[in-house]
Amino acid sequence: MRTTLNTIYSRINTNLGKITTDMGKINEQISSGMQMSKLSDQPVNLASALRFRTVITELGQFTENIQNGNTIITAAESALTQMKDLALRAKTLAIQATSPGNSAANREAIAEEIKNMHEQAVALANTQVNGKYIFGGYRTTGYPADEPMPFMMDKGDGYWVNGKAPATLSGPLPASSGYQIATGDLTINGIAVLGSSNDTGSDVYADASAEAKAKVVNDIANKTGVKAIIVSAEAKASGPVALGTGILDTGDLIINGVDIFASPTNIIATDTDNTILNAINAKTTQTGLTATRDQNGILQLTAIDGRNIHVETSANGETITQLTGAGSGVAGEQVSFGSLQLRSDRKFIIETSAATDTALTPLGLAGGTATSGEAGDTPNDGKIEVFSIHERSGTVRYAGDRVNDLQIKIGKTNTMTVGENGKSGVMDTTIFSTLKSLEDSLRGNKFTSITGIHSATATNVTLDSNATGLEPETLLAGEALFTAGTFKVSVLDHDTSPPTLTAMTISVDPTVDTLESVTAKINGIPHVSASWTTDGHLSISADNASYPDNPRYTIALTEDGSNFLKATGVSFEFMQNEGINQSLGNLDTLMENLTSQVSDFGSRANRIDIQSQIYSNMILTTKENLSEVQDTDMVKAILELKAKETAYEAALSSASKTMQLSLVDYLR
Repeated sequence: MRTTLNTIYSRINTNLGKITTDMGKINEQISSGMQMSKLSDQPVNLASALRFRTVITELGQFTENIQNGNTIITAAESALTQMKDLALRAKTLAIQATSPGNSAANREAIAEEIKNMHEQAVALANTQVNGKYIFGGYRTTGYPADEPMPFMMDKGDGYWVNGKAPATLSGPLPASSGYQIATGDLTINGIAVLGSSNDTGSDVYADASAEAKAKVVNDIANKTGVKAIIVSAEAKASGPVALGTGILDTGDLIINGVDIFASPTNIIATDTDNTILNAINAKTTQTGLTATRDQNGILQLTAIDGRNIHVETSANGETITQLTGAGSGVAGEQVSFGSLQLRSDRKFIIETSAATDTALTPLGLAGGTATSGEAGDTPNDGKIEVFSIHERSGTVRYAGDRVNDLQIKIGKTNTMTVGENGKSGVMDTTIFSTLKSLEDSLRGNKFTSITGIHSATATNVTLDSNATGLEPETLLAGEALFTAGTFKVSVLDHDTSPPTLTAMTISVDPTVDTLESVTAKINGIPHVSASWTTDGHLSISADNASYPDNPRYTIALTEDGSNFLKATGVSFEFMQNEGINQSLGNLDTLMENLTSQVSDFGSRANRIDIQSQIYSNMILTTKENLSEVQDTDMVKAILELKAKETAYEAALSSASKTMQLSLVDYLR
């Protein structure tokens, strides 16, 4: 087949056009620095480039997260370090306060400085970075007006409502108390409460005791988040012990089914010789209660757990003890019930199956705001919304996220913790409670326990025997360490607003009282425990086992007209010194806790640095890979352009020679 000039001309044009296109493409690569500008240029490389660009963007976001996390870690570490400095300064001041030369005014001045430290610690706990609270857990923002920050001073931590003890029932007793919880009557946060069943201690109305009702609430606590705390039953005589026949015998006084007197026993007016008191306390293991008596001879009974107090008296027994309120010369029967406090970390709702408060009666919560203390609680609507934040002087409330720590995203599925929630990260170090306890001790109030500094060798001899082992060597013949008199025990309940004060004056008669008998009177006071240690020291404490974080009850021992408090080493000055010394130990623990927290944040900072370096290297490597698939190799491109130019010039030269042929040659 003959190739015509027309065909040759077309091929020349095509080849020149291709070379021109190639030069244009190479020139564009050189000028833009990119190998391709559209998918059709290099589909495989362009797809890889898009993938590398996505990776770089993600890594950039993770790097930014890490930088923000590092800022939070640095701020948290600084705040905790400053708290540790406060604790160290507080320890120095506490040691100074233990000096015998310090006056009450000096201790008050130190207490004021500790108070300022407490406020500084709260401020540090509320540290913000870029408008976000670093110790709020995941709740870094979004706090409402009533709790505008994670840590709130002088607010109760958690939500609670105090049920009233159901009314005392007097004989003849009805078949049912009406105070038991029936299945289907109540829900807590939408979860049904089952009916209460008999406890193991009450001899009557065992399904209506505080223990029985607490059990059904606590059985579903893992679902509702609400737990029930028992407040033991109390029963107080309507008047002082009287003479009557002057004898108590079998059947005269029966408590929780236990006959207190097995044989005729002589009784003295106001029980000054502790006969009734000792008889009741001798059977505590059987009855489950303790007894005390004030200076007027009025008896008081307190259950040691959540059982009821059931008292039965004959006509003579009531005349003498006045424990059933039936009146002199009338046989009586009476049942007293304990109460419950319902408590949760979160707001909660209690509802009845019917729109009435009837089913709330067993909880002692029927009657609206006046009973529950909860603002806006409408009487007889069958519902209580426990939403109030309680005023509680000296405590700190944590309103942040109690479960989740603050985390940042450092990968598609990987996260890194950069800040702990304030409950575990700050509250659990005890920074607030330790500083406040030291301040209270310096001011001489809100004591929760005391152990006497003096040691007794005999606790069951009468106080006038001078044989207790507490007597100083300088005691002269005929002198007495103890005198007939009284002292006061005060108990403050901080879970009510304002705090509720109850006090009892204890009488001491050295001719009949022993160290044990006086201690038994203290031990019988509601919310107070008292006993002698094995090495002979008097130990008195408020019953706060159910309130380990924020003690509910505090005690004070004052007005010692008998010398009992001073002789046993539990008077005010001893109590204050012990409180300060306890704070010293607590401060050591606090500093250990804070050191551990600072170390944890230091470890996180190291991890942040390592992760940051890893991502920097990954970004650099990815950019290099991206450069390989998208950036122009200038040397190669220039050489290719030069080669194309040479080819183009050669093609033009060849084409010019071809185009010199005549028209006749072209037509042939």
